[in-house]
Formats: sequence, structure tokens, C-alpha cells
Amino acid sequence: MVLAPWGQPTAQQSATPVALAMAQARCAPFRAAFSSATIQKRARVSSPARRTTVAMAAGASPDNTVPRLDPKRATLFVCDVQEKFAPVIHGFDNCVHVASAMLRAGTLLDFPALVTEQVPDKLGKTVEALQPLLVGRTDVFVVGKTKFSMCTEGGAVFFDAASTDGRDQAVLVGLEAHVCVAQTAFDLIERGWEVFVCVDGVSSVRLGDRAAALRRMERAGCVLTTFEALLFEAIGDATHAKFRDVSKLVREPRPTISLPPVL
Repeated sequence: MVLAPWGQPTAQQSATPVALAMAQARCAPFRAAFSSATIQKRARVSSPARRTTVAMAAGASPDNTVPRLDPKRATLFVCDVQEKFAPVIHGFDNCVHVASAMLRAGTLLDFPALVTEQVPDKLGKTVEALQPLLVGRTDVFVVGKTKFSMCTEGGAVFFDAASTDGRDQAVLVGLEAHVCVAQTAFDLIERGWEVFVCVDGVSSVRLGDRAAALRRMERAGCVLTTFEALLFEAIGDATHAKFRDVSKLVREPRPTISLPPVL
């Protein structure tokens, strides 16, 4: 046995195995807290660059402002809400309901809409329930496409007009979430737009695809929200001239089975 300077066993040597184990367990959290690897990791997480990246992924801009819908900058994108999709899309009626409400809100709050139809000669036109909201309106552009994204050459007139009017916010509604809606969102973000996705009006055939798409879009910088939240955000005050009209829109009966929340 190794002796201490005065010929006595050290405290560690005198301790029982159980006592030693307890002492080491008590010290472990403190060693971990002050290890160089942990300190470096915490520095990375709390660095300004890291905070900016996280904020942008959550929809905030680098100056820490949160995107809010401005009717003067807003546009509505109704993606492929067509007849052939009705029997297969989960919660299809929700997409129709939200698209209808937002198209009518566009008339109230004066923002234009781009409505696309994916290969319409095969998949049919936009559903009959929305047709009265499309016909005869100069602020609604209906475009057929083969490209999945709504940022297609056929929509050039719409994008030119939006650019001229200083409109750089997009509200996305439609399907499918993981294909056409997501690709539209990514293209718009690359163009410098702010993108708001109405989660109560966006869906896919499979809920798993929808969930993955919503998470990916949010990480890309989209703002996930609901049409009611957006409309009240757009007017901002109960004294707004269109408050009663907007209130009527959001109080309308909704489909019995709603789309699941974002998890």
C-alpha cells in the first residue's frame, strides 16, 4: 500500500468502493459541464451566426423581425385544387374551403391570386366549387402547367405584375404538399419572397408526406400558419373597414373532419 507523507493512507485509499463510486458520480456532472468539448459545443449553439440561422429557419429575418402578412405585398397561390384529386387527397374539402375563403378575401383586401392546374386536360379543371370565384376577375390568373412548381413560364404575366406592384409575399394553399406546394415554396424563397403556408388548406394523398413536407418547408424558411390567423393579421385592428367581412369568412362552417395539426 502506498502511504501518504505522514505514513497514513490517503482519503481515497481509505474509502470503501461504494463511497468512491458515489463521490465519482457526484463529480461527473461538474466534469462534463466544464469539459472543453462541452464548452465549445455551447459556444457554437449560442453564437450569433447560429442564432441567426435558427431564426431564419423558423421564418424570421436576420434582423429578428417576424414576417407578417401585408395585403399590399400579398399574393395568393392556389395550387392544383382539381376535380381528379378530390377522391384521393386526405382532407380535400379543407383545401377547397380555405382556397374559397382566401380567394374571397383577395377581393376584400385587394390582393391578386395565381391559380394553377396540373395537366388540366388529364386531371381536370379547378373544382366546380371554386369556379365562380375565378371567372371574370382581372386579379386572378389561371394557368395550366406540367411543371410541378407554380413558378412556371405560364405565370410570367402574374409575376411581372407582382414585381411591378411590389408584391413579394405568397400565401400557399392546395396540393400536393410534398410535391407542387413544396417546390413552389422553395422556388419563391430562392426568389426572395416571404412564404406563408396555410396548413389547414394544404394536403397530400398520404398524411406522412404532408407532415414531412410541412416540416421541410418550415426549415426552409416558410411561415406555417392558418387562413384565419393570416386574415386577422392582414387587417390588424377591429376598427378595420373590412373587419366584419373577414369575421364572416372565418365563422363559416368548416369541413367536419379537419386536417391534423402540425407536429
